Amino acid sequence: MVSWAIDNNVIGTDPLLVNPENGDYSVTSGSPAEDYGCQIFLPNTRYVYLPEEEVIYQAKNTYRRSSIEVGGSITSDEFWSADTIKVIDNVIIENGITVSIEAGVKVIFQGYYSIDVKGTILALGEPENLIHFTSEFPAAFMIDHSEFGAWNGIKFNNISTLNNTSKLEYCIFEYSKSFEEKGGVIHIYDASDLEITNCIFRNNVANFGGAISFEYHSAPKVFGNVFENNHAFISGSPIYCSYSYPIIANNTIVSNFVLNEETFHETAAIHTFISKPQITNNIIWNNETNFYDPHQLMWCKAFYTTYNNIEFGHEGKGNIEQDPQFTGTGIHPFALNVDSPCVDSGTLFLPFGFEFPEFDLAGNSRTFNDSVDIGAFEWNGVGTENYELQITNYELSNYPNPFNPSTTISFETTNLHENSRIEIYNLKGQKIKTLDCSNSLAATSKELTHSIVWNGTDQKGKPVSSGIYFYKLIIDGEYNASNKMILLK
Repeated sequence: MVSWAIDNNVIGTDPLLVNPENGDYSVTSGSPAEDYGCQIFLPNTRYVYLPEEEVIYQAKNTYRRSSIEVGGSITSDEFWSADTIKVIDNVIIENGITVSIEAGVKVIFQGYYSIDVKGTILALGEPENLIHFTSEFPAAFMIDHSEFGAWNGIKFNNISTLNNTSKLEYCIFEYSKSFEEKGGVIHIYDASDLEITNCIFRNNVANFGGAISFEYHSAPKVFGNVFENNHAFISGSPIYCSYSYPIIANNTIVSNFVLNEETFHETAAIHTFISKPQITNNIIWNNETNFYDPHQLMWCKAFYTTYNNIEFGHEGKGNIEQDPQFTGTGIHPFALNVDSPCVDSGTLFLPFGFEFPEFDLAGNSRTFNDSVDIGAFEWNGVGTENYELQITNYELSNYPNPFNPSTTISFETTNLHENSRIEIYNLKGQKIKTLDCSNSLAATSKELTHSIVWNGTDQKGKPVSSGIYFYKLIIDGEYNASNKMILLK
């Protein structure tokens, strides 16, 4: 038995409960907890602490078995902690009720069922212990309007602001379909107290919004997620937004598909209608439609679309249009390569003061060297090829940066060889210039500081265009460090 005090002091004396053997845990007259402001924690009961609300609440029904079945209306707080949760009917989380799901739980829908959230859901996974929402029969899942092998998503409709904020963190959502409502996995209607952070959405289908839809004054936060291989039959392969104002930041949105065959029906990956989504620090790339004039965003205002990497381009401050250069391997194939133009190209100033989470989808620090990358993954100083970035060992830098028309590249080493050089690459990974460093040196007390000037020309002496360029230090034929610079004309 443990008692917990409001002022964070803990007392260890007997709380003098009335009749705990028969389930009466109220305190008797004269109990040290009586006037102390304590909350008595009951045995074999799960409690959840929400630090931002400074609230501890009791999950009355706590499941700890390897597999349990859920369905129907939930009228008291629950904590799902079994290895597998089998959803055997539509689940309704009633107003004022909280369902919490433990990290690592697999939620498997046994049929075309949904979770309707009228209260609060807290699915809080961990970087290496994700919560998995999926179908019992994924092999039967097809990109069509059938219900076979699919579940019916999570619905947030007209939720009272008196409920705690729902949070979905470090979750996988796959094999869900929704057609009567928009949003293949997440349907949000007149609801804003929702945060979706560091999740993976893949293999989901809807008419509008293959993964998520926001409708009627909804303004949730969608941060750091990967959207891949989601399908929309009409538009918005991963995201559809109408009359709403969500924050969509630091997501990687790649290889999603609009299946609308009308070549003159304007479609896009993110489809908006009378909305002002705040789209910041996202990679939006290789999402396909059949519209004759390809683009990634529909009716997204330039003022609210900033610091993204968008295929086919888009107006807005800080937006770029360059191959993101994903690693393409491992459990996170959309992590960034060392030479990615998305590294350090995001903004630290998110809309409406929204703060960055501590970690990214892979569990790395979300910011690195006081900067942030575009997309769901933060490059943290380790290369993704057969080498590691070691800029700090060589102090590789250039000045000025940005520059026009020339810049001085400097580095420090006591181990310079005749074949030492600087190689300069464009954003496509094409080498455009090699600078011989063998005879470029200046003096310092203990080390040799070397410098060489690049005048912004290619190997043939022709001026290159404005943009981001990468330079690598090669000593004795081996890669040692790299950095990037910006040419502005």
